[in-house]
Amino acid sequence: MERRWAGWVLLGIVAAAFFAGCGDNPLGRKAISGQVTLNGEPLGSGSIEFTPLAEGGVGSGGLIESGAYSIAADQGLPPGKYRVSIIDNPPAPPLPAGHMPGDPLPPPPKPLIPANWNSKSEQTIEVKPEGPFTFNFDIKTK
Repeated sequence: MERRWAGWVLLGIVAAAFFAGCGDNPLGRKAISGQVTLNGEPLGSGSIEFTPLAEGGVGSGGLIESGAYSIAADQGLPPGKYRVSIIDNPPAPPLPAGHMPGDPLPPPPKPLIPANWNSKSEQTIEVKPEGPFTFNFDIKTK
């Protein structure tokens, strides 16, 4: 009878150790945040994407609001190297006076962020296990 009890205790210890090692963050994701400025001013709105440089890596991204972005740990980045892409969302121009449904819309505004920061970006960061986990980007167009 004691052997059966010892077996259950041992099974419980093994199960507890297994589940403790398999927490909610098995990839070691880190919360990432930072500021994005354009010519020294906070970027109004946009998005930021981190694409892993290593094959099979895990990327992430988030929204930029008033120049700030923040990605929680559960969606964050595991340690590694990433390509950074930033795209702005310039506000749509106002409709002309007297505009009626079905009338042509004004052309969309040109993005303010240069192409070397978007999908063809050569900008990179490295997330290290010990940090830092804040990455700021100052984009210059002038």
